[in-house]
Amino acid sequence: MRPFSLYVHIPYCLQKCPYCDFNTYALSSIPERDYIGALLAELDYFATQAEWRGRPIQSIYFGGGTPSLFSARSVRKLIEEACALFPITDRIELSLEANPGTVDGEKLSGYRDGGINRLSFGAQSLNPGILKALGRLHTPEEIRAAIEMARSAGISNVNLDLMYGAPGQTLEMLEQDIAAYVELAPSHISPYGLTIEKGTPFYTSYKKGIMKLPPEEHIAQMMERINEALPQAGFVHYEISNFARPGKEARHNLAYWNADDYLGLGAGSHSCFTERDGNRKLSARRWSNYALPNRYMQAAAAQGHAEGWSDALAPKDLMFEFFFLGLRKISGVKELDFEVQFGVPLSAAYPEILHIMVAEGLLQLSNGCLRLSPRGIMLADSVIENFSSPNIDSLPPSLRSSATSTEPNWLTMEETPG
Repeated sequence: MRPFSLYVHIPYCLQKCPYCDFNTYALSSIPERDYIGALLAELDYFATQAEWRGRPIQSIYFGGGTPSLFSARSVRKLIEEACALFPITDRIELSLEANPGTVDGEKLSGYRDGGINRLSFGAQSLNPGILKALGRLHTPEEIRAAIEMARSAGISNVNLDLMYGAPGQTLEMLEQDIAAYVELAPSHISPYGLTIEKGTPFYTSYKKGIMKLPPEEHIAQMMERINEALPQAGFVHYEISNFARPGKEARHNLAYWNADDYLGLGAGSHSCFTERDGNRKLSARRWSNYALPNRYMQAAAAQGHAEGWSDALAPKDLMFEFFFLGLRKISGVKELDFEVQFGVPLSAAYPEILHIMVAEGLLQLSNGCLRLSPRGIMLADSVIENFSSPNIDSLPPSLRSSATSTEPNWLTMEETPG
């Protein structure tokens, strides 16, 4: 009866940002009632499945898209159904993403009355020029107003997203944003470097040379400055891209980084269930719903689920995810946890790479804990990639036969995961 986390994807937006490659859709008329009906059908279905039945929910996260486009009544209905079908852990975290221009005091009070106790505002910047360059619809004044309205509504646990590396952004502009964010005193700040993803308007503009980004060395300086300034302002750097006031770490996101099971509802949402023998991880299955909202709603309404893609994870894959997720935490991962979960010492599974990474100053190993060094944090993706190939011969005999990765089981070629 291990706790799990519930993710609810709301794929609709007023306007899709030019850098966004998420499974989102801008519609003039949102089918809120039908979509909520599909989500409720999914909840009812999974409450009867052996993998999830009777397990307590430790967090619920409404992501998107723009979940704040949905009414408080709809959000409350889904939360009430989840709480009726599953046990709930103490101090459950119920988060909702919101765009500052889509909320008012009445809606936020409704969210609070429905159970929401944490808000994540997609602010990105308090610089009007940067907001315009990013295609955001809200203004700096709307960001400030949304935070005040949230507090007046009784929701004090607020996250602000902060974008760096945006077109035209300078280090001085970032310094001004950091100072403004600190003055607003949120409980959590999530800084993200802008990435240029294929298929987005930004990608096309960048490839044509129309859009200019800050030089890589300036972006690195921005990241270093964030990592320095926010802890000085009292925020704990607990994950590569996340800072929180003490005790205000995002529990839902920590569940991902701790490799807990999670169940995703909604179009394009992902889920993961791990097969265990006690604390030992044997294998896992990961799947995704149909990405297109209409296709998703049809399937969920007809059969209670909308699975469109599935992949089996062998011990080798789970080992890599142990590092891929765990090393994002500033506290790192414990050698003992690895041995308990996989039945083999960390030094046996990775006899060479650990020594090399520590010698190069990218990883630090002390008191049985492995973590990224400050330099390693700047190169996190490259460092973590080295853990994709463990020493298979070190695995217990019972696991060797399933140690190699399996090819994804494409249940349908109609869509890829959203």
